[in-house]
Amino acid sequence: MTAHFIRALAVKSFDIPDRKRCPDKAEFDLVTVDDYSVARLILAPGWRWSESAKPTELTAFCEHNHLGYCISGVLEIETADGVHSTIRAHDTYALPPGHDEWVVGDEPFVAIEFLGAASFGRPRSHGMHALM
Repeated sequence: MTAHFIRALAVKSFDIPDRKRCPDKAEFDLVTVDDYSVARLILAPGWRWSESAKPTELTAFCEHNHLGYCISGVLEIETADGVHSTIRAHDTYALPPGHDEWVVGDEPFVAIEFLGAASFGRPRSHGMHALM
């Protein structure tokens, strides 16, 4: 097991992200604090991984690990083996690789994610941040 330690004080704002990516119907604001990347995801109504991200990810399903906290909105999840779940405001969540996900309703899905955030929205990542 790897131990992770915070080595330096660091404070960043998503209002001034280190990086911003805006793929189809999505916005990813990324900040790095110490050695950790954290992302704010804003997924617009109508966003679906299999329609909006699959063409650039080049994988059958989302191969990203997700560890996050939902601020607002609703996201439906379906795993490759057919298990369904729903993420709503104030839920924390952990999703393994191998799923599709889509925004439900007319409100954007807004979340903060802590795992694998550095490569969100990067074209042709092939789910590589699932390995980080």
